[in-house]
Amino acid sequence: MKQTMMNTAAGVLAAVLLGSAGLAYANPYPVGSQQWHNFNGIMQSEADRIQRERNATRQQPINRGPTAAEIRAWEQREAKVQAEIAELRRTPFYGVVVFDFSASKLVWVAGFKSEQVARQRAMRRCSTSNCRVVAVFNNTCAVLTTPDSGVKAPSDLFFGYDTDDKLAAEKSMQQCERANGRGNCGYSSVETKHGTAFCTGYDYSAYGQ
Repeated sequence: MKQTMMNTAAGVLAAVLLGSAGLAYANPYPVGSQQWHNFNGIMQSEADRIQRERNATRQQPINRGPTAAEIRAWEQREAKVQAEIAELRRTPFYGVVVFDFSASKLVWVAGFKSEQVARQRAMRRCSTSNCRVVAVFNNTCAVLTTPDSGVKAPSDLFFGYDTDDKLAAEKSMQQCERANGRGNCGYSSVETKHGTAFCTGYDYSAYGQ
């Protein structure tokens, strides 16, 4: 009877010790036996493991949104970028088209802050002495249309200008057909990154020269 009471008390003690970790197992082995010690060791190890997991969970960082200072810093950076873009859009970046009448060849440059420099660079790309500047424009697109009969003089070159290259194409075709008759004109075959349009300016990624 005495031994039974001791065993029961030991079991209750083990349950109390392990209860804080979420375990409540009574030790079924005689007090002081090797099995009793082994069981207690296993239960204590399990209790320690659970407690470590609980502590780790509590220590997990809490995801938070940006602070007011971080938001202000981001807004300031964004405002600076937008101001720089607005300034680039206001800045004239010139494009120049040159026609070589001896070689029947067209050359062009774009993205220059200086019209004079743009003219000089375009003329340098001409291979003969019979070259003329036929178009100067900034922050827009130009489309060239010529008569099917060929280009013999600057008056045979018809440029349309617009920030929308499709509208520029319509304007150039209308000019050419007014002078040469409907169906007697064609667009320039010179290919650019904007199709057959010559575009210059920040919005066309042709700037900063």
